[in-house]
This record gives sequence, structure tokens and C-alpha cells, in this order.
Amino acid sequence: MRVFDRVLPEARSRYPQSRMLEHLFQQLTNVYLLEVYCGRFDDVPQQSFANLKDRNFQHFLSAARKMLLFIGDNDRYYRAWIGLAFIAAKEEYGRALERLTQEEFRSSHFETWEWTPLPVCDSYFQGSKSEFLEMMLTGHLSNLLRKRFASSKSPQSKKKVGG
Repeated sequence: MRVFDRVLPEARSRYPQSRMLEHLFQQLTNVYLLEVYCGRFDDVPQQSFANLKDRNFQHFLSAARKMLLFIGDNDRYYRAWIGLAFIAAKEEYGRALERLTQEEFRSSHFETWEWTPLPVCDSYFQGSKSEFLEMMLTGHLSNLLRKRFASSKSPQSKKKVGG
């Protein structure tokens, strides 16, 4: 991944699909930086990005971002497919949310994360279904996506990953 990341050129985000991709990857990068700080990658709590040794996932995110932006900015057919992917993902998420049952949530959560959440009353599950689906799909990462920072030491204020 490191080689791909270094070889792929930076692309500008001039189309709506490209701007959406750029925003998406910035969100993913912010979550990645929080995971770095928490010690996910080198088992070092409060790890600084400068001292990080395991950069495989950083290079993966950066290379995927560069590749998709470059293709989307240079070929209108691929750009249309990128737009279609956003629409299809939104629709699939809606379908998954609509058909999610508490039983499916608990069994899928166990299969994915190897622990089973306790059952909750059905009315609470129905009212919080989107949070349960996010938990099933991402574990704790969706919480990090929504994290807001008050200080200039936040991951958002750091330089772009892979750039």
C-alpha cells in the first residue's frame, strides 16, 4: 500500500462526486487519527501521529482516496459510477435498517464482534434501530465519527494523512 500511496498523484476535487469522496475520506481519516491516539495501531496509548510505526491502514486510506479521486476527476463514466455507489449505499443502508430485527442484530453482532449484547425491550430497540445497526456494522467506530473536538489538538487540525 505504501508504494501505491506514493505513486498515485493527488487529484483536485472539482466535481460533486469528488467533493463527496473528499469529505468521506476526511471523516474516515479523522476516525483513523483517533484510533492512532487510542493506541489501536502500535499498542501505545496517546500515540502521536509522528511516532506511529504501523502505517499500513494510513497508506490504504490515502491510496484508495487518491485512486478514486483521480479516476473520478478524469473520466466522466467512472465519476457517474462513484455517484451511483453513494446512492446505492444509502439505499442499501435504508433497507438494512428497515429489516433489522433484534434477533438479527444480536446474532450478527456476535458473529462480527464475538460478544452478544443484552436484549432490550422491543420499543427501545425500534426507537434506536439506527444506533443498533451502526453498532452492528462498525463496532465503536461510528461513535468516533461523530466526536467533536474543542481544542486545536484535535485530529481535524493535523495535516492530511498520506499527503
